[in-house]
Amino acid sequence: MSIYLLSGKDLYREEKSLKDILKKTGADRDHTIVFDASDPKTFRFESAILECDTFSLFEGSDRKAVIIKDPHFLNAGSSSGSKKVSKKKENVMEAEKERRISLLEQYLKRPNPDTALIFYCHGFDADSRKKEYKMIQKAGGIITEYKKMYDRDFGVYADNELRACGISLTRQARTELLARVSCDSLLLHNAIDKLQLYGQKEYGIDEVRNLVSINPEVNVFNMSNQFLRGDLAGTLQSADEMLKQSFDYGNLLSMLSARIRAIYCMRKLYETGLREDEIAIRLRQKPYAVRKGLENTSSVSSKRLLQMLNELAELDQGIKSGNVPPKEGFERFI
Repeated sequence: MSIYLLSGKDLYREEKSLKDILKKTGADRDHTIVFDASDPKTFRFESAILECDTFSLFEGSDRKAVIIKDPHFLNAGSSSGSKKVSKKKENVMEAEKERRISLLEQYLKRPNPDTALIFYCHGFDADSRKKEYKMIQKAGGIITEYKKMYDRDFGVYADNELRACGISLTRQARTELLARVSCDSLLLHNAIDKLQLYGQKEYGIDEVRNLVSINPEVNVFNMSNQFLRGDLAGTLQSADEMLKQSFDYGNLLSMLSARIRAIYCMRKLYETGLREDEIAIRLRQKPYAVRKGLENTSSVSSKRLLQMLNELAELDQGIKSGNVPPKEGFERFI
């Protein structure tokens, strides 16, 4: 059955999967129809289903792909259950839902073998509780979820992708690469492209550092940790890497302030007697992030962190008013 459901927050792998499906089905650009289904006010499901059964008038391939992009009816975040709506509007929405389910049910019984129908949840997880999801699943549709990977799975994925491209890294270089791309498949493949352009088959840690940009989120994490540990040289080196990536001193101060504010909340809750797992739940953070945040501030009190935030706020005002040069103010604060 040529029915697919792609979803998840790992955009690179999801987008690649869509390209692979289109290539596999033989549907070229002229035979690919995309419907924006994000807005229930403008999207009409019957138009998409009608397109699935319509023969193409183009010359060439008789294979077609119909993409229903960002289907609101598969997005848990689009539910209107928490919003108050009029009885009339509620009835209209319910009627539309019943019609959509009826049309989908009819099509799934006799899908057009020459058309690939693709439900494309770009950047969000399809809600498996929705009736449409269960119908696609029951009918044998191919459902693939591209969730963000964590360290172990991402390491295996990265090794496979590097091996497929004929690239070999030393142990230190591999560790550095994984730290710089931070479980982001798009950043990984951008890094692989740079390594391939450089033309070598084997790379050491220095070459990875010179060729692969560090993920800004990882860099601000490193910079804040180095700062709180009193590592002046490391802090300035991390800041320099970010400046090379078109960040300015205002960005650095804003990111540093946000990170210190997050750690302040962790430290404050910890000082009240909460455990790491309780803090993670309260702040909606990963337990690992809480543990590392507390480790890096083991010698710093929440009161001192609050003082730092006040100093950063004063520095920000000084820079915005033109009384403090950004570079001088940042380095003086560090």
